[in-house]
Amino acid sequence: AEPKAKAKGAAKAKAKSAPEPKKEEPKAKAAPKAAPAPEPKQAAKAKAQPKQAASAKKPVKKVEEEEAPKEKVEIVQPFEVDDGKSGGWEVETGVSKKNKKRLEKIAFEKEQQRLAGVPANQKAIPGLALPGQHIPGMAPAQSAKDAVMATLASAKAAGAAAGAAARAALEEEQKKAAQTSSAQIKVPDDKIGVVIGPKGATIKLIQEKTGVTRIDTSGDVFVVSGPPQAVALAEHAIKELIAKGYCSMAYDDFKEEFVAVYPTSFPDLIGKEGVTIKAMKKELGVEVSIPPVPKSAKQDKKYKVTLAGKKENVERAKEVITHIATYGYHEVTHEGFSHEEMEVPSWCYSFLIGKAGSELKHIQNNYRVKVNIPREHSLCQNVVVVGAKHDVERAKTYIEKILWNAENASRGRDRQDGATDDWGDEEEEDWMKQYM
Repeated sequence: AEPKAKAKGAAKAKAKSAPEPKKEEPKAKAAPKAAPAPEPKQAAKAKAQPKQAASAKKPVKKVEEEEAPKEKVEIVQPFEVDDGKSGGWEVETGVSKKNKKRLEKIAFEKEQQRLAGVPANQKAIPGLALPGQHIPGMAPAQSAKDAVMATLASAKAAGAAAGAAARAALEEEQKKAAQTSSAQIKVPDDKIGVVIGPKGATIKLIQEKTGVTRIDTSGDVFVVSGPPQAVALAEHAIKELIAKGYCSMAYDDFKEEFVAVYPTSFPDLIGKEGVTIKAMKKELGVEVSIPPVPKSAKQDKKYKVTLAGKKENVERAKEVITHIATYGYHEVTHEGFSHEEMEVPSWCYSFLIGKAGSELKHIQNNYRVKVNIPREHSLCQNVVVVGAKHDVERAKTYIEKILWNAENASRGRDRQDGATDDWGDEEEEDWMKQYM
């Protein structure tokens, strides 16, 4: 027993006192580190060398260790044995990181497509989910059968909606047809232009104001169609145009007035080629209607001149017509004109008129004035000279000279400045005969 104990103690002492063989190992490790990029196998060999060196130094101890009892002795060594199984070395494939990620993405998509049951030759559409997948915010993908059924259902619903809309439109048309009426108005040939108006303005106005559906013309027959109430209004407006030449719906704040005028004043109200009455209509914005006068009508009877339009314009037109009937003009119709009244005895009228009206025409043409000699029913019983102020003054001076000669010459014919212009034998007017 003692020799065994001694052998144990000696073995322990030798193990403790034995120099640490791995102190030189760092030098062995440093050699492969200094080498430029050694191959993995060479590095493994270099790391295995200390192992061999250790095994070479231990042959003496084998006998002693065999004699000693088998016990595990933990030896702490400042090195690690690389057995090539740690995976520390990377294997270079030659593929860039970008391509590697791309390949990984393709492989992932193929795996997803395989799991979803999509054939390998079917490409996925970017932005659309594969069958069995769902993209947040989008409706779940449908199968081909479901899509067909959904399309058929949508078409059926659209057809039903279109049919319902068509039925509703038909019912509406039938309802309108039941509520629609029409009227025929025969328009005299000379009033067709009045009813239609310039460029169709009057007929369009009637259609807009009354709300009728349409107004058709065929020769002298006008056909109005639309709701019953609208047709009645349009019919009244057309008949009003035929009778009066205007319709009340064409004006806001409409008013109709009448001015009683002797027919002898009608020529002054109308003017040459209608210039005076046209000026009144244009400047005052009213309708002026002068009634027809029979040839056998009495001169002492007044006739109604109709004024229609906006209330304030009608009142102004009444003043204009009264002024024209009195003096033969108005500033509205004869801009820049003035007049002078002259008291002339009735026996001198013949001197102002002259033979067949020659003297009167000479004064009017030579001095560019209008001389109004009063008649029995004239509103002004004085002789009125109308025209530009300068011309009126000249004409008045000439008339005064005629009157002086008439009063001072024997028989009223021996005048020094007689009006002997050769105007020819012109026709006499009936009202002149009493003064000739």
